[in-house]
Amino acid sequence: MARKQDRLLNDLTSGAILAAKNQDCVSAFMDDLSFVSDVLAVPGVLNALTNAAIPLEKRIESLKQVVGDKVEPLTLKAVALLMEKRLLGSFDDFCRKTEITARETANYHVCRTVSAAPLNDKDKQKLKEIMEKKFSGKVSIRYAVDSSVIGGLAVTCGDWRYLGTIQAKLQQLSRHLITA
Repeated sequence: MARKQDRLLNDLTSGAILAAKNQDCVSAFMDDLSFVSDVLAVPGVLNALTNAAIPLEKRIESLKQVVGDKVEPLTLKAVALLMEKRLLGSFDDFCRKTEITARETANYHVCRTVSAAPLNDKDKQKLKEIMEKKFSGKVSIRYAVDSSVIGGLAVTCGDWRYLGTIQAKLQQLSRHLITA
């Protein structure tokens, strides 16, 4: 059963990214998935949308009321299809697979940063330009602040990582001194 679910998620992911690419809305679609993920994280929402005792049409109508005008129609169709196929509980897997497919099919990259303090708009723009040049494609950057980061910045994009935090530099120096 897990294999069948995986294949279906892969097919839905590929279809969604190809459709987004054809409609020139990959960036909006990927941002929408992040928004929908936040909505599904609200206590009770996922349970209500996956409750088989409630007719599918009513669940889809509820979804439309919550996110309908805030997301692309393609996003709404993709989420409704996940509901129909009883895969909404695997939404996080769908998002991960979508990021991979977007990177491979549409040259669209989702990067995540962690810093000690919020970046200003100028630094965000510079980072975006650097990442777009590095990956030769479109980039969306998700920002997180972590007070345990002493300073610097960590950036992750797929399998690629840049660890420019002070902790990472100190660990690197420690390893170098131990081996030397």
